Amino acid sequence: MNDRKDNKPYKDNKNIVNIQNNPEANLGQILPKIHKIFITGLKPSIQKYFDKLDDTLFDMAEKAETNDMQTQYFEAMRTVRKKKELMVRKFSDNIQHAFKQFKKGDYQYIKNQDSDDNLTSEDGLSLVEEKELDKKLAVTNLIDKSNTYFHKQLYALEKRFTLLAGGTDLKLSQIPVSPYVIVHAFAAPLDLLNIEVNTLLIIIKLYERSLIENLTKPYEDINQYLISQGIYPDIKFKLPGQQSTGASSYRPSEQSQTHQYEQQQTQMPQTRRYENQAAIDDHTFQTILSALNERHQGSTTPTAVYDSSVINSALGLLQSHELQQMNAGGSALSPKQIKQVLIQRLQELDVEGGEQRNVNKSDEDTIDLISMLFEFLVEDRNLPAQIQVLLSRLQIPYLHIALKDRKLFSNKNDNARKLLDVLAKASIGWTEESDRNKHFINKIESIVQHILEHQQDDIDFPSVIEDFQEFDAKNKKKTKVIEKRTYEKALGEERIFNAKAKTAEILESKMQNYQLPKQVTDLLLTPWANVLTLIHLRHHDEPDVIEPYVKFVDKLIFVSVKDKKKQATKAQVSHVCDFLSNGLRLVAFDERNVKQKTSDLYQLLLEINALEEASDQDHEFVLPQEAFSVKEDEDDQPEIVHFIANKKINDQARSIEHIEDQHFTEAEALIVGDWIEFVDADADGNIRAKLSWISPISHKRLFVNARGIKVTDKSVDEIAHDFRTGNAHKLDQVPLFDRAMNAIADKVEDKSDSDEAINDEK
Repeated sequence: MNDRKDNKPYKDNKNIVNIQNNPEANLGQILPKIHKIFITGLKPSIQKYFDKLDDTLFDMAEKAETNDMQTQYFEAMRTVRKKKELMVRKFSDNIQHAFKQFKKGDYQYIKNQDSDDNLTSEDGLSLVEEKELDKKLAVTNLIDKSNTYFHKQLYALEKRFTLLAGGTDLKLSQIPVSPYVIVHAFAAPLDLLNIEVNTLLIIIKLYERSLIENLTKPYEDINQYLISQGIYPDIKFKLPGQQSTGASSYRPSEQSQTHQYEQQQTQMPQTRRYENQAAIDDHTFQTILSALNERHQGSTTPTAVYDSSVINSALGLLQSHELQQMNAGGSALSPKQIKQVLIQRLQELDVEGGEQRNVNKSDEDTIDLISMLFEFLVEDRNLPAQIQVLLSRLQIPYLHIALKDRKLFSNKNDNARKLLDVLAKASIGWTEESDRNKHFINKIESIVQHILEHQQDDIDFPSVIEDFQEFDAKNKKKTKVIEKRTYEKALGEERIFNAKAKTAEILESKMQNYQLPKQVTDLLLTPWANVLTLIHLRHHDEPDVIEPYVKFVDKLIFVSVKDKKKQATKAQVSHVCDFLSNGLRLVAFDERNVKQKTSDLYQLLLEINALEEASDQDHEFVLPQEAFSVKEDEDDQPEIVHFIANKKINDQARSIEHIEDQHFTEAEALIVGDWIEFVDADADGNIRAKLSWISPISHKRLFVNARGIKVTDKSVDEIAHDFRTGNAHKLDQVPLFDRAMNAIADKVEDKSDSDEAINDEK
């Protein structure tokens, strides 16, 4: 056994057994009894769990959506049946091994528990298989949930097993009856099952309910047995960090020093107190401190203040309640309610009684400042409402952090502050529609839950940030692929539209003064319109290539007009027909059709130009206004005719007055990556869209949602009009914490100015 090197507060307590006098004898009697109570409570439940697991897997197989999933569940069910007795035995052996190790003073119960976290090769790449990693994450999550659920019983067990260990400070995972040991004892035999990872994770998840339902009684029985043996019989439950009369982590001298320090802190000027905690390097924070300090001027210093450990315990209780509410789907406390409930908890936990106590002025300012920060968060229109609700649950842990280290407010590199900024920035474009599978919001929820489940000192904020940024980058990578396709499609559509618009302009301008044979009109408005559109698409920046195809329209019109002063020659007719043949081949006309159309045109032009005797056939001529008019009963009219008609209608409908004001300036200044919220009266909520691309052709702005899918495209004038009418506003992407601190500074300054004005009037 390891000897306790510090003072032993339990030594003078006659109600506590000092097992150091004869540790072997005491452990030899006490540990087997604890093991018996523990295994008696757990073994039937683990047997019952595997029986129920068989039924559950069968039900899941029947409801499986695919044959592969059904096969997986049936295979897992058969494997579990075969290995059930072996796994139950292994579970019992693992628990017994933990007790044996505890008796030896070796508190590493799980083999390779330290090396598991460091299975990396020399180049830093993880060697842990994905299946093993998923299993490990599921196990860790189950342990964390169990620790939170049984925190009261585990608090007492931690104290009592510390005494059984001869005073050696034990971690929660080093108690042989802890959820850490139980869950690992359960999870290790699962390696005997050669099953798919998704089924394995289901098996672990199902064990959560069994553990929660069946662990309360063994814990209560063990605590009662240890009480009967005189081991800390009068422990009063207090969360970690709170002083306990039975087993304080402070020696008397330490307690008095702490109390003296708190008294000194209370009597210091406000700014000085904060400077002791953190160097103030932010002008905004200084402004807020000055305003908060003014409200204390003239007030008397409280003679008695709550000890920091009592505040920590009260916050711990509130955080535990918040976690339970979140898991149960309940609503969170509002930012203003938290201070009221905190004061109430402090009064309940103030066991010393006597003189009325108050919160240290420095702590009160911190509580109010965090309250204002989260009030800003829940009112921030830049954040989607569902994200606001989730992030608002972080007020209690962030208050805990701020009370311990006020650098949160002044240090922009503080990791807790960074996390809030990173989550808020990534959430700006989130909507339910863009996150149908709920991957993103579930990730935010898991981070909030992780923070609520742990004490602040145990949270590795850099790792949480890195993990989320990797998740977000993976999402953005998929989105960028879709976004690229979206704007490439938009660019293609614009090029087609632009090519059609130029084709329409050419044909309208050149045909408007001539009555042409119907055969020629049909050629120009259908196949040759397609030729012109294709040429403009392929060679939009090569006018020398486009020009001959445009001039062909003039040449064809010339040889097609009858009764002109100078008739065309046979050579001119042949040249026009040859060029037509080459053009039609560009738009994939088959050779037979090309020859037929060319031959028909050649014969028509010879007759029109009196180069051959006219046939008995009467050729129909079409006026230009008839050629370009849309007829309701003719669906087979040329596409270019419909395009011209629709373009005119759309231009009139989307015509927005050009006004050069601040709204136009704001719209013109938008850059790729900016987010806009558009008001949609027909939808359940407004639409959030990111400026993804600016057309080099029309200069329109393309907006996409968080998945990279097109929402709308608008001109600068249209966006300015939306800003002007309140149908759109730009979302602010300045870090959340900075925006909040600036807003708070403005608020407290305005209040100070208002108070001064009132005092001057008096």
